[in-house]
Amino acid sequence: MMLTLAAACCAVVASAQALPGASSGGIALSPGGGTLYVVNPDSNSVSALDTRSNQKIAETPVGQDPRCLAVSPDGNTLYVTNQGSATLSILDARTLTLLGTVAVDAEPYGILAAPGEPVVYVAASANAIVDILRLPGISRRGPPLHAGRPSAPPIRPLLTRIPVKPKPEGLALSADGATLYATHFLSGEISAIDLATQRVVRSISTGADSNMAQKIAIHPQNGKAYLPHIRSNVSNPALLFDSTIFPVVSVVDLAAGQEIPSQRIDLSIGANSTNLPFDIAFAPDGEHGYVVNFGSGEMSVVDFARQIRVADVDVGDGPRGIAVSPDGLKAYVWNSLSNDVSVVDLKALQEIARIPVTTSPLPADVQRGKILFFSSRSSRISTQRWMSCGSCHFEGDTDGRTWMFAGSGPRNTPTVRGSAQTMPLHWSADRCQLQDFEFTIRQLQGGTGLITNGAPNPPCTASNAGLSADLDALAAYTATLQAKPSPVPLDAASVARGAAIFARPDTACAACHTRPPLYTDSTEAVVPFLKHDVGTGTSPLEQNGSAFDTPSLRMLWDTPPYLHDGSAATLMELLTTSNTGNLHGNTSQLSAQELRDLIAFLMSL
Repeated sequence: MMLTLAAACCAVVASAQALPGASSGGIALSPGGGTLYVVNPDSNSVSALDTRSNQKIAETPVGQDPRCLAVSPDGNTLYVTNQGSATLSILDARTLTLLGTVAVDAEPYGILAAPGEPVVYVAASANAIVDILRLPGISRRGPPLHAGRPSAPPIRPLLTRIPVKPKPEGLALSADGATLYATHFLSGEISAIDLATQRVVRSISTGADSNMAQKIAIHPQNGKAYLPHIRSNVSNPALLFDSTIFPVVSVVDLAAGQEIPSQRIDLSIGANSTNLPFDIAFAPDGEHGYVVNFGSGEMSVVDFARQIRVADVDVGDGPRGIAVSPDGLKAYVWNSLSNDVSVVDLKALQEIARIPVTTSPLPADVQRGKILFFSSRSSRISTQRWMSCGSCHFEGDTDGRTWMFAGSGPRNTPTVRGSAQTMPLHWSADRCQLQDFEFTIRQLQGGTGLITNGAPNPPCTASNAGLSADLDALAAYTATLQAKPSPVPLDAASVARGAAIFARPDTACAACHTRPPLYTDSTEAVVPFLKHDVGTGTSPLEQNGSAFDTPSLRMLWDTPPYLHDGSAATLMELLTTSNTGNLHGNTSQLSAQELRDLIAFLMSL
């Protein structure tokens, strides 16, 4: 289905020009355009599609939770980042034979293959590292693409690790191959890495409110960088769907090293907004771009000269990647939640085929709940497609922001991971079950709600479970989100000393952070719920009392800033300047070394 927003439509030229700068993503075409490759995160596999017949021709297992892939410039090799297993799978692009597996830094995401040499670049989000791997020659022997795969030999690459700012994800390579650009997911910043010296030489801001930027693409003609992402309006004192987050495409002058605010494209303007813009590709003539919106489920056409969105084409659920055919006539959109690829006619601006790429291994209710968590398409979830649960909790994680909630006060976004094990929920313990987020859907996201027959029970009164199959499915998916183990390299002796300090009666950390490995006394079995005044709720902005639910200590390595109001940027601040009254554990008597050891233990959880 196509919704035209303006009279203009995109011009399509007969042949595509070679892109000057490659960029990473979850979908890629072979150099000739005959084969399309996509990752399947839930299935732990990669699929290959024939673009002539619009059929899947192969699917092969890789590592856990594959996210991005890259085709070598000669078209012979396929590289796949596996976020869950922290590995790189190397495949024969013709046969999908697994040639080898390489261990990389934690949570690898974006990947690029360098031109002219066997070098790949990998953005490792959890460790804030960009890995550079030089791979040895790989033997390519195997049957045609439709066949299976033999066992893979080990590969030992030469490795360079470049430290960068937190959460690097999207990658792009300059036209001359001299500079590697990395986006930072929670800040929208771009790190420019000089590959000759192998160090970051410039950091480019796209604004203090930028968030969720995992793609950077370099325009084929003007050389500017385009970043689809959201802007988080945390200064908003009255949260509502259309004044909280804004979908945009930021434009960056790479030569000058600065964003061009006057050229920023606002994707909220139109009959509906878009939600979670995640990937962008260009028309061969460079006059238009195609943005896929993960939450709202469409491909948007943007006119660069007019700096507006001019048309939308609805595609599958969770579109997260896009590739344009070499002739510029078709776009292929990877729909990560419906497990298929939409083929879009770029002249008619309509979907002309839908190609299944894998079968979801998730239980039906969990799969349905996952779509509901991330999607804003239905008016039951959000007004005008503005917001979804994933707008603040992408992948179930935190957006790193502190929001002002009416009736509560400033609230640092917590991770959803592991929340099913530590109910009640929210800093003020005002949600007693996952189904109580029906109220978030109705009050914040502007949706009509998933309970269609009657009103939901007020939170923490009677249960809302069983009142809606969709609401129960949303809760079922949320309950699958588990805490991730720490990938932080730590000194084992320091961690052990920190554990002993944590457990000491005089420190009193374990008085509230009980029940390892959860490290919280929060439990739905205790009514009234345990809450504690730790001296951090004295602001006049607090509207729900100064006592708070004890947060779990799991994943502290991945969830700064800290405290209910996000006032502690680091764990050191939390234990010192944010705890002058010793109400949040007795930490003022600890030496500098003891503080470092305690932090090492906390970062290990």
